[in-house]
Amino acid sequence: MGNERGQLMKKGRLLATLLAVMLVTAMLAGCVSINMKVNSNGSCDVTYVIDTSQLNGMMNKSDIEKQAKDSIDKMNESAGKKIAKLKSIKEDKKKQTITAIISVSDINKMGSGTYFGTVKNYKKKFGGTGLDNLMDRKGKEVNEKKVSDNLDVVYLPMSGSEDYGLVEITVVVPGDIQYVSDGAEIKKGNAVLFTSETPLVVFKKGGGIPWLLILALVLIVYLVLRRKKPATTDSIITTPIMPQAPIATQVPVPAVPQEKLEQPEHEPLPAEEIKAIEGENHNDEGPQV
Repeated sequence: MGNERGQLMKKGRLLATLLAVMLVTAMLAGCVSINMKVNSNGSCDVTYVIDTSQLNGMMNKSDIEKQAKDSIDKMNESAGKKIAKLKSIKEDKKKQTITAIISVSDINKMGSGTYFGTVKNYKKKFGGTGLDNLMDRKGKEVNEKKVSDNLDVVYLPMSGSEDYGLVEITVVVPGDIQYVSDGAEIKKGNAVLFTSETPLVVFKKGGGIPWLLILALVLIVYLVLRRKKPATTDSIITTPIMPQAPIATQVPVPAVPQEKLEQPEHEPLPAEEIKAIEGENHNDEGPQV
């Protein structure tokens, strides 16, 4: 085991050289911070921030850019293919910093000893180096046997980096950190700060959607649905409709001839007929007692 670790430390020096050759002068001054953002596919973006106020004119932006390209060429040559490229290099004269970003397509090809993958495969490939020196999120020591094989791990051996004056290495992983190598400081759920020389992070890949984002999405959906929801009968104010009197229907009346409307004039009865009628009425009354 000791011989194996010695070989890993030796290989780690190669990685440190590949990562830092462009910044040797700056590192000697102890004025560099490195941020490594690990992606879920095993690639990463390495950001170097150099404090130019500490360089005393020893390096400028052009010098660092040239060193960066040389560093990338050596890394690609060591990997046997192109895995790294310079994404950007910028100088902020106000803050007195130079920031260089290098993109690497495969952490496992960065140098001998680097690893990205499951804990199970890490144990097979490297014998689980460093898993016996872990602490959890609360800073408590962790039994190696309790580290699940289904978790993922990033291992970046930087042995020899102390020779270059590296002070800070921040590693950001694509998930929730479960365990880190002893001496590291967990800054938040997926970021950890190392001042030691062997960054090792065990994490649960794909930590899920942050609960604040879920809450925001639920609120948005609620507001959209509420805006589209039709008004209920309770919320509608109606004006009572007063009944109206029925409208009379005019029925046409047929015209009556004028001659029918006029009453005929009757001639008076003769006196004889009147007496005869009165006599008949008298007889109908019967005998009087």
